[in-house]
Order: sequence, then C-alpha cells, then structure tokens
Amino acid sequence: MASELNQQRIIDEFLRCFRKMLIDPELAGELVRIAKEHINEPNAYQVIAEAVSSQTTLKIQEEHTDADRLFINLLIDTVKGDSNLY
Repeated sequence: MASELNQQRIIDEFLRCFRKMLIDPELAGELVRIAKEHINEPNAYQVIAEAVSSQTTLKIQEEHTDADRLFINLLIDTVKGDSNLY
C-alpha cells in the first residue's frame, strides 16, 4: 500500500511538471538549454537541478524527491539522446 501511494505521489509530481511545460511552451526550450549548457560539468545532475530551480518556474527542492530525480535524469537523457542524433 505504501509503495502504491509513493508511486502515485511520484506520478502526480511528474504530471505537475508536464502541465507547467504545456502551459508555458517556452519552458521546455529553457530546460533543454540549461541541460545542454551544463551537461558536461563534473556534477552535471546537481548543477542542472539548481539551474532549473533558479532560472525557471519549476522549483526543485534541495532534498530531491524521486520525481525530481526522474525529471532531471530524463532531461539529461533527452539532451544526450539529442546530441547523438547529430
């Protein structure tokens, strides 16, 4: 039961991020720009998380939730995948 509740909480958090991106279409481009700018830094995950929180309307807590981790990792994977296309 607790696992199901945790999964639902993660899904709900993830959906809030996507809703923000749908409401503000420029947000997706800004997120990709931030990830591309910091992808090669030694602590890329943390730097990207901090930049997303400070430069966009998406706020990532200092203590990252499972949804935060999934979102930042998805962003990093998207940018890495995008660079492999070229």
